[in-house]
Amino acid sequence: MPDHAKSHPEPQPTSFGDVAPHYEHLMSSVPYRFWVSYLDRLWNRHSLSRKTVLDLACGTGTVSRMLAARNHKVTGVDLSGPMLAIAREKTEFERLSVDYIEQDAAELDLPGRTFDAAVSLFDSLNYILDPARLAEAIRRVYEHLVPGGSFIFDLNTEYAFDQGMFNQSCTRREEPLHYRWRSSYSPETRICTVKMTFKFHRQDGTTDTFKEVHRQRAYSKTEVTGFLSRVGFDDITIYDAYSTDAPTPRSDRVFYVAIKPVDTA
Repeated sequence: MPDHAKSHPEPQPTSFGDVAPHYEHLMSSVPYRFWVSYLDRLWNRHSLSRKTVLDLACGTGTVSRMLAARNHKVTGVDLSGPMLAIAREKTEFERLSVDYIEQDAAELDLPGRTFDAAVSLFDSLNYILDPARLAEAIRRVYEHLVPGGSFIFDLNTEYAFDQGMFNQSCTRREEPLHYRWRSSYSPETRICTVKMTFKFHRQDGTTDTFKEVHRQRAYSKTEVTGFLSRVGFDDITIYDAYSTDAPTPRSDRVFYVAIKPVDTA
């Protein structure tokens, strides 16, 4: 293990606590099938194998289940026990097979397991606030890939944080879950803090109110490609989200495709 991996601070507590039971409703507008189709597009574009897939920061397992339904052998890893409990319940209900494991991305350790492909979607890696821990998470993914294996992940950009793209709200009367998010971004720390208030209106007329604070860090393309290349990835491509175009200064989300060399001796 490299020296920089020995002194990492403890991971941030998971931000997905009280919101976990409502997460799927909150994400109901996300076009999951489109995201998985985009994964296929990138895998095909780079002629990548994906028989076995590691879904890192899998949350409630929607992408994991979609991949399993496409006959991929999937392992889902997430730090949040409540989210994984929902993932297991839904996977069993759909009669699919996904192996879910509760682990922090920067401490990924699956002895004897390697994968053709790893993915981490929905800006999950932005939640790693310490650059050393992100570098370590990338290193550990690399170690769990077969030669020629790939790691595809997306990140929110500094432009997205600076433009306040986390400022969102939903107060539609027909929706049981109302929320209000307000963000602030510090260019000095490169941390975006999002204060979230949720109100869940029950059918019996009662209301549950809870709050969460989410933090994400902006990483530059230079930083991320440096982390990737230092652990051994030698084929790295960056795309403007959902396209095969290069990112622009106004890209709010970018995707990385990193491929492990076939000859790693």
